Amino acid sequence: MKTARFLLGTYNLWGTNRWPDREAALRSFLETTYPDILAVQELRKETRQVLDETLDRHARVDDPFEGWTREGNIYWRTDLFQMAEYGAEEIEIKEPLRRLFWVRLQHIASGVKLLVATAHFTWQGHPAELETHVNPRPRQAALAADALARLTGDADAVIFVGDFNESRNAINVLRQAGFKDTFRDRGVLPCPTHPAYPTARGVPQVLDWQLYKGSARVLAAEVLDFFAGDIAPSDHKPVLVVYEVTAEG
Repeated sequence: MKTARFLLGTYNLWGTNRWPDREAALRSFLETTYPDILAVQELRKETRQVLDETLDRHARVDDPFEGWTREGNIYWRTDLFQMAEYGAEEIEIKEPLRRLFWVRLQHIASGVKLLVATAHFTWQGHPAELETHVNPRPRQAALAADALARLTGDADAVIFVGDFNESRNAINVLRQAGFKDTFRDRGVLPCPTHPAYPTARGVPQVLDWQLYKGSARVLAAEVLDFFAGDIAPSDHKPVLVVYEVTAEG
């Protein structure tokens, strides 16, 4: 039986807010944790340059669609994984460049196959939600679950991460679709992932998640408080998880 172990992170990079004050902190985070796979949201050209320079053994999706450079992308270590396919699925997110971004990866040493996806669901303060009083995120979660079911193919595990902008309704939709989350499945309370004090302010919320299904199991998981001096890399906290995935069959 062949297995793969790897560190996967998800991080909302906060656009260009308080940039370049955060640049050194982001570089330090990447150098210190150096995740094998990293999914990001609110990517911009400034932060993409930092990721490209610091994650020097990684590749990312390079595609003409602007969403890959201005919203989400996925990085993976090329000495550990080969990328077979990628895509961006429309799941009715209100913000125009956001999609369900995904990559199909194969672990080189073991042959384990992964489908890794990320999304940034609509912000609670979006004008459409304020006007209609309708939460769009459960619908986005359902469409994401349907797309991932269609895309799973021969993947040994599906890992879906990102900023889902809530901690209840959309997460329950994904649980009902068969996904486990790295908090409940380990018998621990969810840790707030926003805001990262003192760099940002607000009421503590659990917005950032890692969910999975298939032959994956969680060996370790952490919502990381990380600072360089008194500056955090983002207003969100990164979620880092060590997975073990077994090749089926």
